[in-house]
This record gives sequence, structure tokens and C-alpha cells, in this order.
Amino acid sequence: MWSDFESDVVEGRYPVGRLVRSEGRCGWFETRFEDKAAIISLIESLNDEAMLLERLRVAEKVSNQNVAAIFEAGATALRATPLVYAVMEHTEENLEDVLRARALSADETKELAESLLNALQAIHRERLVCGRLEAASVLAAGDTIKLRTDSLQLVPEDVGFEPYVGKDIRDLGSLLHQCLTQKPLNRATDSNDPSLQLLPPPFVQVVRRTLSGQATIDELAELLRPGAVPVAAAVEPKPAPSPAARVETVKVSPAPVVAAERPLEPKPSRKMPLIVGGVTVLLVLALFGLRVILHHSDHAQDATAQNPVVVVSPETAAPRTPAAAAPPQAKTKASAVPVAAPSGPAAVASPSGSWRIVAFTYNYQEQAEHKARTINEKHPDLQASVFSPKGSGAPFLVTLGAATDRASAFRLRDKAVAEGLPRDTYAQNYSH
Repeated sequence: MWSDFESDVVEGRYPVGRLVRSEGRCGWFETRFEDKAAIISLIESLNDEAMLLERLRVAEKVSNQNVAAIFEAGATALRATPLVYAVMEHTEENLEDVLRARALSADETKELAESLLNALQAIHRERLVCGRLEAASVLAAGDTIKLRTDSLQLVPEDVGFEPYVGKDIRDLGSLLHQCLTQKPLNRATDSNDPSLQLLPPPFVQVVRRTLSGQATIDELAELLRPGAVPVAAAVEPKPAPSPAARVETVKVSPAPVVAAERPLEPKPSRKMPLIVGGVTVLLVLALFGLRVILHHSDHAQDATAQNPVVVVSPETAAPRTPAAAAPPQAKTKASAVPVAAPSGPAAVASPSGSWRIVAFTYNYQEQAEHKARTINEKHPDLQASVFSPKGSGAPFLVTLGAATDRASAFRLRDKAVAEGLPRDTYAQNYSH
């Protein structure tokens, strides 16, 4: 689990502090860089270390006020886990948390769009693309919007670049729609969809153009602010901060609490668009406070003595015997627990169903077994094991519990996420 790395030190220089957020094979932690607060991104290396480092080092070259700076990137290992790390400038919030609480106003969305267009112009210059531009990739450092950089993708020179740029622009349109409505666009939505007429101006035109597949960054900038200097002319390798690129976000906690919202007044200053009331000068830091830090219960008992990691396949899958029915065993260190492999004749398929809950995917069996042991040590009730959908060979899935019916699978999935497993943990039917 990502929280296991807290209090470790990367390369003897970067202390791994509080876990800020995790998603799949990546975890963000607080750290220090040159005696200042910073963020360190740890990415689990699955034999793609060279590719990860290449794109991170290209991202290091980007110098733009709306792109989160990477100070250093490298490879390391913590607790026998190979990792690639990126030390980045400190950011406090992300747009995903804001949109859980409320939609943005048209003015807020316009300023956010200008910042992201500025950022996209800068990364595209280095043949970098977002790949998937979403709310969680939009960060805030003070009152400045920053595009996340540790997840950027590098497009090879021998591959056409324009289709990737087009996807970034379409994703931007979907994100702007989500900012205004709290709902991303359906993939099937096109520029003629009548629902777009419900958006405030100028976003009817802006979103429609992003869906056309032919919009350019300069064109969208002109639609947002007619007569403004084109983005391409405004962006330099090391630009001075521009008021047109600044945007304020509502500061919220990672687990937002519900609070009554008050209508936004017209803002007297571009620097502070969220001031409620023109005469009180009282900042509405809506939903700021009550930061809920999820602490996971630390189970003292050794889980792997009761929950051995077993590699299973669709042909050999059988209901797992509950731990309570097993005879008492002496405590054994997790590292000494052997990894069992399926043997003997194929078992009869589970009568309760073939739905499985998948938390992690690996190309190598030993990595999957290591992850399953780690989960069982911390969360023995989740009964992690390794499952091979093909019967043998990659991919190796780290699954939770036994094969079961759909409703039970989703209940266990929600329980696992609540206990700190990745939010992209999913349930899938392997009956075919």
C-alpha cells in the first residue's frame, strides 16, 4: 500500500511525507526540495523505467507558469519495490475536488480555460500531450492553475502528432463542460448536440469547436477573449506571469465536506474571483477546513499465514475457504510464506458467480505475488490473491476475495476503496 512508504527517504535526499493521493501505480507524497515544500510522485516501475524517465525528463524542460515544474526525476527502490520518482513544485488543490462540491461560474471557467490553453501550447512544443486531460490533472498553486506533468505522454518523432493534439483539445472541451455542469461530455456528443445551447456564452461556441476536431489553441483563445493576443504569441520559454493566465479555485479538502453555498458576486479583482459580496472583503474559502486524512487500521496479526497468495486461473478458480475455518497455525513472517500455485485437477467453478475484483495488474507473476502479500499483511479481510485470466502467463491480476456474484463483487470493491486501495479498483465478470 502506498501509505507504507511514508517516512522513507528517496535517494537519501527526499523524505517521503504524508500521502496526498494515490491512483493505481502512482502515489503523491509531501516532501522537501531545497528547504521548500514540494511534491514527490512515485510511479511503480513495471519494466518500463526507461520510457517513464524519458518523458519525465522531457517534461523537466517545460518552463511555463501554468505547467507544474519538475525539479528532478530518477529511478529508485523502496521496500524492494522498483520506482520512478519526480520531485515537483508544491500544489495545494486539484479541480476534481472542487467539482465534487460545486460547478464553476462562467468567469471562473473562462480563466481556467485560458490557463489550460497556455499550458497546452507549452507542452505541445515539446511533443508532450496529456493523453487524458481530466479534472484530476488540473492543479492549483496559490491562485495559479497548473497542469499536472508527471503523467504527460511523449509522442515519438515518427508518429503523427496532430491526432494527439486533437484529443487534448476535445478533452479540454469536455472538461470545460464539466466545470459548468459537473458532468463531462458523453463520448458520442458532437458539435450539433442541442444540449450545448444550455451553456453560457462563449462556451457554446468554444465547446462546439473542440468537438469539431479542427479547432486550434489560438482559435479557442480568440473565442474566449475576442481581440486578445494569441496564445502562441504570448508564450515564451520563460514568460513573466500574465494576469490573463491567473485563476482562483475554491480550496477544498481531499475529502470535501458538504457546506451551504452562497451565490458568487461579480468579482472586483481578477486575482480574487471568489470574493463573496463586494463590500465585506471576506474570502469564502468554501469547504476549506475539516481535512479528513484517511488513516487505515494497522492490523497487528500476520495476514499471510491465514491468506496465502495463490495464482489462479479461470479453469482452476474455486471458492476460497474462509480463514476462520482453517486450523490454527503458528505465526510466520510474510516473506517466508510460500506462494502456492494451482495443482491437481481443475476445480468446479464457483456456484456463486465469476465476478472478480481487480486492484492491480502486472506483467510478471512475482511482482503480483509481492503486491498481494503486501495487501494481505495490511488488510487480511480483503483476501488478496493472484489471478491469471489466460490460465498462465501475463497479465497477472491482483484480485480481492473469491469469485462471486455481481452485487457481492461491487460491495467488496467499495469496501476495498474505503480501506485505501486505489479508486480505479474494478469488478469484472470472467465467466467467458
